[in-house]
Amino acid sequence: MKIVFVANNKNDRLKKVLPKLERSCQGHNLSRVQFISTLRKKHAIELAKNATEQGCDYLIAIGGDGTLHEVVNGMLQSKAPSTDYPVLGLLPYGSANDFARTAGITNSIQELFKLIESRTTQKIDVGNIILSQTKEIRFFINIAGIGLGPEVVQNIERSSSVFGADFNYFKHIIKGFFSYTKKEVSCTSPLWQWKGRLLQMAVANGRYFGNGICAAPDAKLTNGQFQVSIFGDLSIWDYLKNMGKLKKGVKIVHSHVSYYEATEVVVDNNDACGIEADGEYVGLLPATITIRPNAIDFLMPGDVNE
Repeated sequence: MKIVFVANNKNDRLKKVLPKLERSCQGHNLSRVQFISTLRKKHAIELAKNATEQGCDYLIAIGGDGTLHEVVNGMLQSKAPSTDYPVLGLLPYGSANDFARTAGITNSIQELFKLIESRTTQKIDVGNIILSQTKEIRFFINIAGIGLGPEVVQNIERSSSVFGADFNYFKHIIKGFFSYTKKEVSCTSPLWQWKGRLLQMAVANGRYFGNGICAAPDAKLTNGQFQVSIFGDLSIWDYLKNMGKLKKGVKIVHSHVSYYEATEVVVDNNDACGIEADGEYVGLLPATITIRPNAIDFLMPGDVNE
C-alpha cells in the first residue's frame, strides 16, 4: 500500500503536524509513504497528477479547500484511467475547511488512519466547469461561486490578516458589498431558468463556503446533482440580517433568494462576471457547469450525507 501526502508548504501550522504524521506512519508500519510539499500556487495540481500517473493507493491533501481543489484537479487531469485513480483523502489544516464540514472530516491524524485501515470511503460527485471563452476546464469538489464570491476570493488572495480567516473573509464580504456592482446574469438548466441582477450564486456539491456559510443546506456529495442557491438583488442589510441563518444552515425566505436542483447549468453574462471554484478564482462567464456522479473515491465517514 502506497500513500502520498501533498502538503501546502505555505501553511505554518503544518510544521507542527508533519512530524506527528511521520511518527504515526511509522507506528502503523507503513513503509511506502511519500511526503511532498508545494513550492508555489497550483503546484499541488502537478504533484497530484504525477502521483496518480506513477501509481499510488491513497492520495492525501494536507491543507484547506484550495489545496484539496488542486489535488482533485491534478488527479482528474492525469492520463491515468479512472479505474487506477487513488482513494483521495484530506487532513484539513487550511484557512478555510468548508469541504471538511460537509464531509464530516476532522484534522485528527488518528481518525485519518482509522479510515485508511477500515477503508471507509464514499463515492462522491465532482463538478466540472467549462469556460466558453477560453475552453478551460476546471473541476471542483465543493462549490462554484458566481458574482460577489469571485471578487471576494481575488481580494483575499491579494491580502493577509493577522486576525484569522473568519475576520478576513467577513471583512472582504463587507468590502465587496460596497465595491461589487450586481450584474445581470442568466442561469439555465434542463428544468428551470433564472434571470436577474445577481449578488451571489452557489452551484453546490457541498453545503458550505466562505468559511462556514451554509449556502446550500440540502446539498449532498453523493446524490448526483447540485443544489443551486441564488441570492439575487439583495441589499447589504438583508444579507447581513440573515447571516446568522446562513451560518446555521437555515434557508432564507426572501423574494430575491431561490433554491433549485440541477445536474447541469449554463450561466451567462455580458459584463465581466467572475466565477470561482472551491475558493479559487477560475475566470469569466459564460460557463457550463456539470455534475460528474461518483467521480471520486474519498476517505470519509459513511453517514454524513444521510
